[in-house]
Amino acid sequence: MSHTMDILTALKQAQRIAFAPFVFQATVSALRLGLLKTLHASDRPLPVSAVAERSGVSEYGVKVLLETLLVADVVSHDEDGYRLTKVGEVLLFNPMTEVNLNFTADVCYKGLAYLTDAVVTGTPSGLKELGPWPTIYPALSQLPEPARDSWFKFDHYYSDQVFNRCAGWIDRHLKPARLFDIGGNTGRFAGTCLQRMPYANVTIVDLPEQCQLARDNPDLAAVRDRLQTASVNWLDPDALPQTDTKADVIWMSQFLDCFSPEQAVSILRRAKQLLKPEGKIVILECLWDRQEHEAARLSIVCTSLYFTAIANGNSRFFTHPELLAIVKEAGLVVEETQDGLGISHTLLVCRSE
Repeated sequence: MSHTMDILTALKQAQRIAFAPFVFQATVSALRLGLLKTLHASDRPLPVSAVAERSGVSEYGVKVLLETLLVADVVSHDEDGYRLTKVGEVLLFNPMTEVNLNFTADVCYKGLAYLTDAVVTGTPSGLKELGPWPTIYPALSQLPEPARDSWFKFDHYYSDQVFNRCAGWIDRHLKPARLFDIGGNTGRFAGTCLQRMPYANVTIVDLPEQCQLARDNPDLAAVRDRLQTASVNWLDPDALPQTDTKADVIWMSQFLDCFSPEQAVSILRRAKQLLKPEGKIVILECLWDRQEHEAARLSIVCTSLYFTAIANGNSRFFTHPELLAIVKEAGLVVEETQDGLGISHTLLVCRSE
């Protein structure tokens, strides 16, 4: 299609790209100043003066923001004033759009200015906008607000959409007495499994800081007697967590995308050593080439730049063939693949060769 696009359409698209940061920031401002909510609350179009009076924003501020949103199709305008479009309603009411927008605004926006340097150096050059850490992972609990709140809401929104279904599948088909949750973060999946599977024990395997977050999580108090933690830094190529037993199931949810392909292979090879002979490694990932909807592909591909500029400097969301190659190189065989879990997830059930 791009080869047959006429020059005027191409110019329009190019200007949308050139001025995209302006449109984004105008949208964030209009949302946080209540302009979109003000328009929605009215059953008729509102002139600038009415929007200003009802929102408490100056007429100048209302005018400059709504004129920008007009050309972005967030609002429409006629002789009676402004009203929300369907795009504006999505921005105001769709939970996925809300977490995506706040994650971009509060966690990523400033750091993305360093994207070129991050690509050249292979380091998360933009992370310095949030704090003085080599990667974002050990610092998640220390992120400044509102970045910390927006990061966890982003992470939990996508996780919560799929964790119950995956825990149910594991309960029905694998029934593990011991499950290792590698990259378990604050323990949301561990808690889901322990509540659903009263016969199971779960060990969260993560960085020391994340293990402490899980131990301190009050939501896990009722299942604390069946929950353990084991600290490890997977970036150390020889590191293995110290555990008192091996696992029937090893669970990795959106974990391998936090590493380069070479690091992911190394982690899987070491993880195999933690498995019982008939154990399974269950991998949950967002694969941008397995998405049904263009909005999902766009979201996943763009989020890869968060890894590049802010999180670690060398990872991204994989395609399905890339993940299969990683699994194969690690000496694993995929027994089952399921798409359509949650919003955009694919589940791979693997065993040792």
